Amino acid sequence: EQDGPDNWQTEQLVEVGAKFRGDPETTIREAIASGHGIGKSTECAWLILWAMSTRPHLNGVITANTTTQLSTKTWRELALWHKRAINVHWFKWTATRFFHVSHPETWFCAAIPNTEHNAEAFAGLHAEHVLIIYDEASGIPDVIWEVTEGAMTTPKAMWFVFGNPTRNTGR
Repeated sequence: EQDGPDNWQTEQLVEVGAKFRGDPETTIREAIASGHGIGKSTECAWLILWAMSTRPHLNGVITANTTTQLSTKTWRELALWHKRAINVHWFKWTATRFFHVSHPETWFCAAIPNTEHNAEAFAGLHAEHVLIIYDEASGIPDVIWEVTEGAMTTPKAMWFVFGNPTRNTGR
């Protein structure tokens, strides 16, 4: 049984913290490619909890290669870690949203399934604090990536992508 984060998780989390301490206005783009079962979905949950806990009125979009991956892996892991959080009472988890109980309209992350036909769901993501997470990113259509690029013009935006290196083309 694990007694803490794996080395790669610790390194990434420390690096993200150092970037913000060095420049609070920094934009972060991180990509992690690895095999199955190393804790990528757990890392997604930790990043969501950290960002929501430290960035007032954060606006976030979380997606995965399939709706099943999003709901049964990524979003499920967030539910698990939310229940363990010391500040569990700050936030509410639902099947599609994770939000601050006092500011549900302005301080949230949304689990949004993606298809080439709903790329508009990823447009207009603008707030002082923006978080984007792609889990199993290699299966996300290029049009979703292109629409998401617009959100990355926001200072302090964070974009994390995780996946297995299963394709040698595309994003």
